[in-house]
Amino acid sequence: MNVAATERAKPGRQRSEAADQAILGATLDLLGEHGYASLTMAAVIAKAGVSSATLYRRWPTKQELVAAALATLHAEIVDIDTGSLRTDVLAMVQASADAMTPRRQDLADDLAIELRRNPEFRVAVNEKFVLPRRRVMGSIVERAQARGELGPRIDAETAFAFIGGPLHNRMYVQGKPLSASYQRTVAAGAIAAMIAVAAE
Repeated sequence: MNVAATERAKPGRQRSEAADQAILGATLDLLGEHGYASLTMAAVIAKAGVSSATLYRRWPTKQELVAAALATLHAEIVDIDTGSLRTDVLAMVQASADAMTPRRQDLADDLAIELRRNPEFRVAVNEKFVLPRRRVMGSIVERAQARGELGPRIDAETAFAFIGGPLHNRMYVQGKPLSASYQRTVAAGAIAAMIAVAAE
C-alpha cells in the first residue's frame, strides 16, 4: 500500500514519518532538478506519492515546505552550555556555520538568489534556522550574565547578530567558505562586541 493510501485509510492518525520523508526528499530532488522558481506543490505531491491533503496539512506553503526540506540537511540546534561565555559562543559560531554551509551544492546558488529576492521564503528559512539559534543564544546570554561574564544591557537578538551577520556576509555576499580560522575570528569579535554592548 502506498503512503497516500495508508494516510487515507487512517484519518486523524499521527503524522506519518514515512510521508514526511517522502515529501521532504521529493522536495530536495525537485529543487536540484528544476530550482526553486519552477518547483510546484503539485510536482512534490506526484513525486512523493502522497495526497494533497497530506502535504498541505504539514506544510501549507511552498516556502515552509522548502525551508523544512533544507532543515533535514543539518543537525538541529541544541542548547549550548560549556560553562563559559567564550566556549559557548565558539560552539554557537560552529553550529551556525554548519547550518549555513550547503550540503548539496546543486541547490546552493539557486537558493542564495531566492533568499535575496523572496522575503516570504527568507522568513520561512529564518524560522527554521535563525530563530532556534536565537533562542539558544538567549540561554547563553542569561547564563553568562548569571556568571558575571556579561553586563545586563544586551539581549539575544543583538548578541546573535554579532555571529550571524559576519557569517552571512562571508557566505552569501563574499561567496567564501566559513573556514575554522574564520569561525574563531567571528567568535572572538562577537565576544568582544557582546561585552562592550552589555557594559554600556
